[in-house]
Amino acid sequence: MLHAIRAYDVATLLDHAPAGIEILSLDCFDTLIWRNTHAPTDVFAELPAQGGGVEPRMWAEARARRSAWLHRKVREIGLADIYREMMADPDDADIADAVAAELAIERRHAFAFAPTVALMREARRRGLGIVIVSDMYLTEAQLRAHIAAAAGDEVMAMIDHVFVSNSHGEGKCDGLFAHVLKTLGVTGDKVLHLGDNHAADYLGAVAHGIHGVHLEQFDAETASRLRMEDATARILDPACGITRPTGQPHRAAVALRRHDDPTYVLGHDVMGPAMTTYAHWVKAELDAASAAAGKPVKPLFVMRDGYLPFQVFDKLYPEIGARKVDLSRFVALRAALSDEAALERHLDEWTGAVPIASLARQLMLFENEYARFLKADTKTDKEKQSAALAKRVRSDAGIRRKIFARRAAFLDRMVAHMRSVGIEPGDTVMLVDTGYNGTVQNLVTPVLAEAMGVSVIGRYVFLREKRRSGLDKRGMIDLRNYDFRTLHALSLSIVALEQLCNVEMGSTIDFTATGEAVREKVDRKATHNATRDAIQAACMDYVRQGCAAILTPPAADDLDSRCRAAAAVLARLAFLPNAGEVSVFQRFDFDFNMGVAVTDVLVDTDRGRAGLRRRGLPFYSDQMPQFLSAELQSQGLPVSLASFAASRFRLDLRTSDFEVGGVDVPVILASSDGDTVMDFAAFPTTDGYYHLRVPIGAQRPTIAIQLGRQWEWLQVEECGYLSLADLQKGHAASTIAVRGGVDAMEEVAPNLFHAAPNGVLIVMPPAGDKPMVLSLVFRPILDRKPTVELRAVA
Repeated sequence: MLHAIRAYDVATLLDHAPAGIEILSLDCFDTLIWRNTHAPTDVFAELPAQGGGVEPRMWAEARARRSAWLHRKVREIGLADIYREMMADPDDADIADAVAAELAIERRHAFAFAPTVALMREARRRGLGIVIVSDMYLTEAQLRAHIAAAAGDEVMAMIDHVFVSNSHGEGKCDGLFAHVLKTLGVTGDKVLHLGDNHAADYLGAVAHGIHGVHLEQFDAETASRLRMEDATARILDPACGITRPTGQPHRAAVALRRHDDPTYVLGHDVMGPAMTTYAHWVKAELDAASAAAGKPVKPLFVMRDGYLPFQVFDKLYPEIGARKVDLSRFVALRAALSDEAALERHLDEWTGAVPIASLARQLMLFENEYARFLKADTKTDKEKQSAALAKRVRSDAGIRRKIFARRAAFLDRMVAHMRSVGIEPGDTVMLVDTGYNGTVQNLVTPVLAEAMGVSVIGRYVFLREKRRSGLDKRGMIDLRNYDFRTLHALSLSIVALEQLCNVEMGSTIDFTATGEAVREKVDRKATHNATRDAIQAACMDYVRQGCAAILTPPAADDLDSRCRAAAAVLARLAFLPNAGEVSVFQRFDFDFNMGVAVTDVLVDTDRGRAGLRRRGLPFYSDQMPQFLSAELQSQGLPVSLASFAASRFRLDLRTSDFEVGGVDVPVILASSDGDTVMDFAAFPTTDGYYHLRVPIGAQRPTIAIQLGRQWEWLQVEECGYLSLADLQKGHAASTIAVRGGVDAMEEVAPNLFHAAPNGVLIVMPPAGDKPMVLSLVFRPILDRKPTVELRAVA
């Protein structure tokens, strides 16, 4: 006999039931009837209470229960008892209205869990009786009406009895099951009870001789992720959890997932709900745009990042005939070089921002026309050569004529591509992409209008424009629901979403005469492609599953609530990824999609760990790796939440704000003018490391750090000079190697030192006279105990 069961096996529970079972007993809430919110109390947010209804409703219930026990020695109460505590001097009509309002809110969010209904049908087929046993403040009549509204008359007709703790004054852990057995006239061994509360539904049932089975809705990791989605929703939206419930319409579908592999979970539980909602949103936008245009608007999913959105949309709405289009930012930039003004804008924006070869290829220059500008080794030289190339283009009319002639030919090829995906002159197209700025739409809108008389609108997963374009753009997540700070914070990790949505192909850099895309060759790791494909396959499993977990969607399950839930799902992934998800993203690399075959790893946890050890969270955050939160995940939730909050609310957090628990370290500054001993504070960073900074000016002393005074054993992570100006501005300062050594300190392993009481780390001064800071990052391993020897040294 099973003692616990996962949600995906509920329908077959009776196959594992002991012989002789005559009655199937079911808990109601979160077993038969679920809510589409994160927590049961979330529905109270819709109560008309100033400042939010959740807390007043919960406080009132607590007072009502306390009063019932003090005055009547009963633990169970009704809704009327609660509202007498919650309202000021209510009469019976006020109480009745308040109770009716709460019941209506509950109905808006309630639905029957389809596997439990399937279990009930099987029980009826086998000739079993069915009863509902619920710990609830509703009356039996109220609960019957609630079940009928959520599950329908067919389900209600299968139920023989409804037992509610409110009606009997006792819950399942007390005596409610005794009432059940007495009323049914059976012994406990004839009853099989299923419910989600381990104490009430399993232990309470077993205590009365009933075969109890605990329904485990989610595994621990899934439950944690859903809690983090709730936390994310509240951080994104101040109204969430106050006047608006935290909607999680995907909970039931997630509960049906059988596979626990992190790759599959990421695709099914995260990308599945997000992409399904995005597809429904795009369809609604497409319908509205077509109605406004008075003709069908043609959806074009922009490759490469529009690949998974296209697959999901085409699966849900095959009748639309959506198409894929190969309009990369690179080809859009080429197409936009329409005249002198456009060329000037291009040079202003991209000179120095991309490699010289990429800039030249954007301008459609041949290699022999820009080869001499490639002769640069240092960053400074490359910047100078890039500027020189731009100057050459600006000053050479012949070069510019070639650019415009090549652009005209290129535009013909791009038009051929548009025709190849079914676009005709005069059409209106909807570009569908992940986001976040809609740069391709900005660039091709005037181009396609010029070349084909085609109108362009854009719809994105999320949209954040730093400069308003005035074009017809919308995002599933945009300014209609979220502020600029939220959207900007989300944009910082857009590359993670792009990698999950794209397809194994290089970025489009040109077209053939017949419109076929010519792609950049990108050498991606086989593990990258296999991982992405597995994620997308799991996402499509979610899409195919559809609403299999829900008998009838609740009234509250509208598109707006689903879009808000999708925002929380994606933002949670962006800011609070879990360890399993980070392990998946570590298999990814990415390319820069600018006509240059350069790739980099998406997540480098060693970089994250080293960044925190050496600079602390504020400085490291300023460096903006592609997926910062994934690199911070191993440092724990406090670090992740601090980074999330700082980014979401644009908090002015500085390194000094985190500097607590410092340790004074004596430092000798030796110069031609004599020696000075000063204490400098070393502050903890992470993993037990400390960061000591010693500033120096034009006078360049030799520095001797008296580490042996306080520690016998220590580990050195970094020792080098940094520019003071870079540190003050938060720039990514490179550490300048130091000259020096140690005295009375033995390096017993790489960077691990055993120090004598007089052990010092000696650092020679750097060249030049600019203000610098000596940065020493170290981890004390064994403190030195005060001894006579140490006091003598002192």
